[in-house]
Amino acid sequence: MVKHRSTLWYAALAVGWAFDILYWKKPPGISFLIHVILLLGALALLSWKEGLKPARSSLYLVPLILAFSALGFLREEPFTRTLNHLLSLGFLGTLLLSYQGGRWYAYSLSDYLVGGFRLMINALSLPFQLISTREEVESGEEAESPRGWKKILPYLRGILIALPLLAILAALLSEADPIFSKWLQDLIELLRLEKLPEYILRLALIAIWTFLAAGLLLYALTRSKHEKLVGQDKPWPPRFLGFTETAVILGAINLLFFSFVTIQFKYFFGGEKNIALDGYTYSQYARRGFGELLAVAFFTLFIIMVLSGITRRETRSSRVAFSALTGAMTAFIGVILVSSLQRLTLYESAYGFSRLRTYSHLCILWIGVLFLAILALEIAQRHRYFTLAALAAVTGFVLTMNAVNVDGTIVRRNIQRLQEEDDPLDTQYIHSLSNDAIPTLIDLVDDPYLSSSEREEIGALLACRERTLSELTGERPWQSFLVPTYRARVALEKNPGLWEGFTVQEDQYGVQYIEGGTKKFYCGGYRGWD
Repeated sequence: MVKHRSTLWYAALAVGWAFDILYWKKPPGISFLIHVILLLGALALLSWKEGLKPARSSLYLVPLILAFSALGFLREEPFTRTLNHLLSLGFLGTLLLSYQGGRWYAYSLSDYLVGGFRLMINALSLPFQLISTREEVESGEEAESPRGWKKILPYLRGILIALPLLAILAALLSEADPIFSKWLQDLIELLRLEKLPEYILRLALIAIWTFLAAGLLLYALTRSKHEKLVGQDKPWPPRFLGFTETAVILGAINLLFFSFVTIQFKYFFGGEKNIALDGYTYSQYARRGFGELLAVAFFTLFIIMVLSGITRRETRSSRVAFSALTGAMTAFIGVILVSSLQRLTLYESAYGFSRLRTYSHLCILWIGVLFLAILALEIAQRHRYFTLAALAAVTGFVLTMNAVNVDGTIVRRNIQRLQEEDDPLDTQYIHSLSNDAIPTLIDLVDDPYLSSSEREEIGALLACRERTLSELTGERPWQSFLVPTYRARVALEKNPGLWEGFTVQEDQYGVQYIEGGTKKFYCGGYRGWD
C-alpha cells in the first residue's frame, strides 16, 4: 500500500496525540488551525517520501482550508465560528478525496455524498488492511531477531492489558482489608493514580484518532487518484421526466409568482398608504412573511436543480424553452428576494438588529447571486457545476459574515437606529453578544444620541465584561486563544474610565450584579469562551 509504513504511523500518531494536547478539556481556539496545519504537513511529508505529486487543482483547496481555519479564531460570534470550522473541514475532506485526481470542481451533490461515505469507510478499514499486509510480509520472511521498538512493543501490550485487570482486583482487595486499602490510597496519592481512569481514556482517544488519521492519509495517498464521478458515463439520476410535464410545472409556478409579484407592486412597493388600506401597519406587514419568502427562494432553487437533473431535453427547442422558463422564475425570485429584503429592513427599523436578522440580510444577497449563477450554468448546459456554484455561494456568504463582523455590526446599527427611533437601546441583548462587539461598543459610547441612562447601562455592561475577562485570563490555556478576546481585553484596559464607579458584586446565590449605578444591572448573558 505504502512504502514508508513507519513514517505513516508516526505522522498519524503525531496528529492523534495533538488532539489530546490541543483539545482535552480546552475549548477550540488557535488549536484548530494548528491541528489542521499538522495534518496538512503530515500529508505533504508522506507525499514527498512516497514520491507522489498532488493534482494542481487540489492544491487550490489548501489556501481555503487554511483561511477558514484561521478565521475560526479571528471571530468569536458562535454561528460564524461554527461555519468557519465546518467549511474548513469540508474543504479538507474534499482535498483528501481528490488529492491526486483533482476533479473536485466537477463534483455533483451525489459525488460529495458518495465520496464522504467512501472516505469514512476507508478511514476505518485501510489501517486494518495495512496491518494485515504487514503481517503477511513478515510471515513470509525468515524470522529475524526483533530490533528497536519491536522489542518494547510486547511489554507495552502486556501493560495495557494488565492495567484494567489490576484496577479491578485492587478495588476488591481494598474492600476486603482496611490496612491494604489505606496502603493503596497512600500509594495512589503518592503517584497521583486517582487520574488513572482519565489517563486510560485519553490514551484510548489518542489511539482512535491515530487510527483515523492513518486511514485518511492512506486514502489520499492510495485511493484518491481513481476518481469516478457519479453520472459521468450515464446521467444519474436518469432523466425520466418528459419536457411537457416539466413545462407545465414551471409554467404553473411562474403564473403563481406573477400573481404574487403583482400584489407586491401594488401593496408593498406602492408605499405605506396602500398597506394601511388593508388594515396593516408597516411593522406588521414587515414582520409577516420575510422568513416565508426566504423559504420560497430556497425551495424554488431546489425545484430548478431537481427538474434540471431529471428532465429529458433532446431537442434544441426544449432546451431553449426550459432555460426561458427557469429564467422567468429567476426574475420573479429576484423580485421576491427584494421584497423579503425590504420587509426585513422594515422589521429591523421597528425592532432593531439581531443576529438572525443580520444572517438573513447577508443570506438573501448570496441567494440572489446563486440564482444568477444557476441560470447561467443552465443556459450553458453545464449542469454538473451546479454544486460548485452552490459551494462558491456558501463560501462567499461565510466570508462576508467574517468581513462584516456580525456582532459589531449589530451594535453599530442599533446605535445608529437611535437617530430615527425613540426606542431605547437594548443593552441586555448587547451584553449577550460576543467579544467581537466590545471594541465597536467602546468606539461608539460617546454617540450623542445615547441617553445618560443608556451610557450608564453600557458602563455597567463593560464593568461586567472586564470582570469576566479578568477571571478568564488566568484560566485560559494558550490552545484556546481567540483574537476577539484579546482585542476586547486591550480595549477595556485602555478605557477604564468608561465604567469608573461601578463595582461587580455577588448576591447570596452567586449571581453577579453591578453596584454604583442608579439601578441594578445583572451581569448574566455573556457565556465567555467556553
